[in-house]
Amino acid sequence: MINDFNCEKFFFLNNYCEIPVTVNGITFRSSEAAFQAQKTTDTEIQKQFAALDPDQSKELGHSISLRQDWEQVKLNMMYVVNKAKFSQNPALADKLIATGTEKLVEENNWGDTFWGVENGIGKNYLGRILMRIRSELSGAFDTEWVADELVDWVRNYFDTTASPDTKAVIGISGGKDSSVAAAVCTAALGKDRVIGVLMPQGKQADIDCSLKLVNHLGIKYFTINIGDTVSALSAEISKNMELSNQAVVNTPARIRMTTLYAVAACNNGRVINTCNLSEDWVGYSTKFGDSAGDVSPLSDLTVTEVLKIGDHLGLPYELVHKVPTDGLCGKTDEENLGFTYAELDRYIRGLTDLSDKPELKAKIDRMHALNLHKLQLMPKFEQNKL
Repeated sequence: MINDFNCEKFFFLNNYCEIPVTVNGITFRSSEAAFQAQKTTDTEIQKQFAALDPDQSKELGHSISLRQDWEQVKLNMMYVVNKAKFSQNPALADKLIATGTEKLVEENNWGDTFWGVENGIGKNYLGRILMRIRSELSGAFDTEWVADELVDWVRNYFDTTASPDTKAVIGISGGKDSSVAAAVCTAALGKDRVIGVLMPQGKQADIDCSLKLVNHLGIKYFTINIGDTVSALSAEISKNMELSNQAVVNTPARIRMTTLYAVAACNNGRVINTCNLSEDWVGYSTKFGDSAGDVSPLSDLTVTEVLKIGDHLGLPYELVHKVPTDGLCGKTDEENLGFTYAELDRYIRGLTDLSDKPELKAKIDRMHALNLHKLQLMPKFEQNKL
């Protein structure tokens, strides 16, 4: 662990380190000055910080009128400033990357338990931001940092948008995504505020995996069989038209989402979306089915990254690494897609351009383009008011 940002060796991690940094076209003497300047949106006031040393900039930052959204944006502003600091100074970036996987903690004795830690207590947001930037610059995935941020993000979402007794309602399939999403919510909210919903369609061969997950987490759960509902709706539709394969595949997913919202409505709940970035990227989800929800904790994480988070959270190996199948024809997801998640994930993260596999690249790009509508807001007509 590196916990002294004031010593000579690691002073480059300190915002007081006077290294020029340019933010929004203004060059500041230090990241401290750049950060303090973000407390206002007035460009002329921001320019006043440019020539100030760290102490002077902090003093001016305490005297200006704060922008109205400061509490909401200050974490991102600290990230933006420090990302600029290291991106614009390659020698500093190399030094940051050279810290490897060491935990970065800004320990202090001046009572800052938000950006740092005092006497073992504090959120250490500066250290966490630096670890995030290190991960991004090195191309590595910092599992511990992302897991901590993910739990904090879910907790903050419920703290700021819901009542203290609002529940997280999650459809539990027994696979990696629902298992990891449920584990994250449990870590963020406590097991008493997480409800799992098992939704077999008739008889589900791997229902034991779903039961293992809810028992492992110790969360309340309901089992609601959607088999009769799917059959009844399919029969009614069949009276009027031939049921297409697409309807057969997608209708159960949409009924499951309807079920989740009904459970949420009965339990003061918010529905947790369990999609990941890899599946979203190529449209491997059902619109208004599993792609719906109130909040999506995993949608910026690839399958490879979700697996690492699941392992880090201590979930049973067989749940995190369970081979996903479509539940219809017995094929695995990767067999249906025609490529592996490992190949897709490396392409998404820019670790390969697939120049050696042009046909695969073209296929992924085509699937991504055709399925973007699943990730975007519904297009709406806007009147020409001229």
